[in-house]
This record gives sequence, structure tokens and C-alpha cells, in this order.
Amino acid sequence: MVKRTRAFTLIELLVVIAIIAILAAILFPVFAQAREKARAIACLSNCRQIGLALSMYLQDWDEKFPQEHPTTSNPVVDDSQGQLETIDYGSPFDKILPYVSGHDSNKVGIYICPSDPDPHGQSLLDANGNCKNTDPPAPPPGALTSYVLNAYYLFGATLAQLPDPSRSIYISERRDTFCDVHYHPWLGEILAPNGPNDPINPIAIAYNRHNGGSNFVYADGHAKWHRFEDTIRPFEGHELYGEHQAF
Repeated sequence: MVKRTRAFTLIELLVVIAIIAILAAILFPVFAQAREKARAIACLSNCRQIGLALSMYLQDWDEKFPQEHPTTSNPVVDDSQGQLETIDYGSPFDKILPYVSGHDSNKVGIYICPSDPDPHGQSLLDANGNCKNTDPPAPPPGALTSYVLNAYYLFGATLAQLPDPSRSIYISERRDTFCDVHYHPWLGEILAPNGPNDPINPIAIAYNRHNGGSNFVYADGHAKWHRFEDTIRPFEGHELYGEHQAF
């Protein structure tokens, strides 16, 4: 007697396929979120290493932040039109390279966020290394990376000037359309609303790169993930730009 095996019917196959499709639709977003969470953690680890390097630099340089432009105690007023920036001492990212065992900002892994689609700003630069969106075209003051410095600290600022360094942002994540190594809170580069329906629109900062927020390095060396809107809330002593205001 020949033993007959029962085959799947077409309906049963379609049901199995439908179940697999439903499970895939449920799980793929979960996998994507998990992958982005891992990238965000790697980026935060970079920020913590940069913060540690900054702390070591401050210890060696009498608590003076890496300087890029001529000294002023009030950059908001004295550099309101960028007039102090024609004299350039070089990117602070390069100045802390010895503390991260590096020699080239373009090649140091901690300066690259895994979620940044263009960490070196290649789409922003022309063949001569100039920013395409400047008139006339000019090069950035240093190699573009995934991170951007708060310009408050570039004019000879010291740790003693800061009343609340644990709430003062030193480094933010660079928006991949921003062609510079630092941003100016007083020149409107942290907030440029498109209108009442789009009030959060920073020019310089990748404000929602990691699950609705991004990573920041503070002047005391610690790093933390924040929603951007939390960082711009004014508080005592920082009435203008929130945590982006150093003093």
C-alpha cells in the first residue's frame, strides 16, 4: 500500500506568507531602532572621549579653552558680525588631537558619528576645499567632522568665566548641511524657525539625529543625549540661548 503524503493547500501557503509578512513589518522597525540606538551609543562614546580630552587640555593650559580667534570677554558684542574672525589660530579640534592620540582630524574615529551621512562634508566642499555656499567661496577653518564647536569658547574663554559649566554646551553634532567647524549662537545659528509650524530649525546642529535628539559635550567634560528643545530653554544667567550660552 502506497503511503500518501498530504500537501499544503494554496490557502495554507498564503496564510503562512501573510503571517511572515506581518511579522517582518513588525520586526523591521524594531531592528532599525535597535541599529540606530547602537549608533547613538557609539556617538555618545565619541563625545565622552572628546570631553575627556578637553578636560586634560584644560588641566595643561591653566583652564583656558582651545583658542581660535583674538581674545574678548564678550564675544556676543565684540564679534556680533564676525569681525574678530579674520585672525584665525586654527581649529580647536586640532588642538586637542594629542589628547586623543591623533594627528589628523579627518582620520580620527572619535570625530565621526556613525549616523552622520557626510561626516567630512564632502558634499559641501568644491574641488578646492572651499564651502560652496559662501560668497566668495572660502575654506572652513579646519577639517569638517561630525561635530561642531560652540563659538563662545573660541575667544580665549576660561573655565573660571563659566558660572555653570555643567549646563554649558561646548560641542554639538554638526548638521550635514553646515559648512563650518563652529557655530555662533548670537548669529542665529542655533535657531532659525521656518514658521509657526516649524519652530525648531537650527542651522548648524543635527538636532534630531538620534531618536529625536542628539549628543552634546559640556564644558565640564561630560557628555549627554538631549532633545534640542531642552537645550535652548533659558535659565538664570543664560537668558538668551539656554545651554548654548556659556556666560
